[in-house]
Amino acid sequence: MTKIDLREDEKEATAQPAELPRERRETGGGVAQATVAALQSMIRDGRLRPGDLLPPQRDLARDLNVSRATLREALSILATIGEIVAREGGRGFVCADPSGAPATPSWRFAARYSLSEVYQFRYIVESYAAELAALTHTEQEIADLKECTAAFRKAARENNLVAYAQADFDFHNLIMRISRNKLLVDMHQTFASVLLESQRLPIERRGNLLIAVQEHDRLLEAIAIGDPEGANYYMRKHISMAGSRAGLPPSQLP
Repeated sequence: MTKIDLREDEKEATAQPAELPRERRETGGGVAQATVAALQSMIRDGRLRPGDLLPPQRDLARDLNVSRATLREALSILATIGEIVAREGGRGFVCADPSGAPATPSWRFAARYSLSEVYQFRYIVESYAAELAALTHTEQEIADLKECTAAFRKAARENNLVAYAQADFDFHNLIMRISRNKLLVDMHQTFASVLLESQRLPIERRGNLLIAVQEHDRLLEAIAIGDPEGANYYMRKHISMAGSRAGLPPSQLP
């Protein structure tokens, strides 16, 4: 049986500097998310049952009419949110048992960066970006942030974990762009796959998804009223809380 190997994603961690296109933000993740939805449908209608080994990667990609790179991304999302579980030794994935204890999500970029390093990076970079955004935003950019927040809230209420993580990422990515600091923007886009994965981990715990939405609300308000100190504070607090929700112990929180 063909081994489903996500290690190639680690090689792609710094290979995606392009800005997220508008259509991707509007559709909530494009082809990868549609692939996730198709796989979730297979799980929910019984074509893939708890404990079943997923078909070989080449067969799944062919059946779903997607590239293997897209399939790898979809499988990574499902693994992160706990709907599939890696077999011991990395020999593919099986469907998780929803009645059992939730699996511990794996941090797939561990060979490159620790999760605590990623949250430390986000804490420093994104808090300063939020401060700059409070000073430089336009009315249209505030409207765009509100649109992202609305999508985030909608995904939380519908328990749509894939759309939830994407809306979270889009909100933070937009703040980076509003900062007008091109180096910060380039850094955020270069490590987009790593940062997005860090934003998927907290949702595996399936707590109250609206808590993070409320944190976004406070951050957006500070930016909208032009309060740079408040924006910096609420972003730092949000990143630290997100790190805790992702499973970082207090000693490793930024």
